[in-house]
Amino acid sequence: MQTNDVTGALQYELMSQMLSSISQNSSLYGESDAQQNIFNMLMQSMLDATKDNNGDININKLNFLGNSDLSKIGYGAGTKLDKLSTGSASNGNNNSISDDINTDMKTNNLSIDQAVDNASKKYGVDKKLILAVIQQESSFNPNSTSSAGAMGLMQLMPGTAKELGVDNAYNVNENVDGGTKYLKSLLDNFGNYKMAIAAYNAGPGAVQNSGENLAKLPSETQDYVAKVSKYYQNV
Repeated sequence: MQTNDVTGALQYELMSQMLSSISQNSSLYGESDAQQNIFNMLMQSMLDATKDNNGDININKLNFLGNSDLSKIGYGAGTKLDKLSTGSASNGNNNSISDDINTDMKTNNLSIDQAVDNASKKYGVDKKLILAVIQQESSFNPNSTSSAGAMGLMQLMPGTAKELGVDNAYNVNENVDGGTKYLKSLLDNFGNYKMAIAAYNAGPGAVQNSGENLAKLPSETQDYVAKVSKYYQNV
């Protein structure tokens, strides 16, 4: 499925999580395989109903949240839906998906798309490159934490976050601002986006020691650069 803009892509991710969460809930309640298959077909039909005349996703065509504009809540709200797969119904709570989303809307959470747009304009870094790095680093999960301790959307290490003035690396705005600031410094240093993202992965020292030769960097970094470049070209 194709979406016609970045916000649409984030909305589609949110919808996918919603369907996944609901599907997991139905499995917990002991439905048969046949019932589960029927349920999944219904959920897919609901998703298909969000397509516009061009076949693009327009999640606002679903009206279960009344007049709420889903494009304003960002992907950060979507990650909370995972908690519902084992939480609300089994614990006797009355919280629903719409309650959770509306809570985020009331707290005015900054959407990822808006945060990236702000950072792009502030530091003069291509928005598409920032999105490509986020995709590779965290798959747009603001709560992501690596085994090494890297945090948030742009996977900032604690020391790096502190140097960049990021107090809460799981805050969408702070993380994207800090990560983009760091990416900008690498772009200025190396003057080449591929070397910059290689340094983002392996560290500036490693890139300098390689003579800025990608082939001399670890295979992990070479793979990282290839994937980010692919995302960058296709955003």
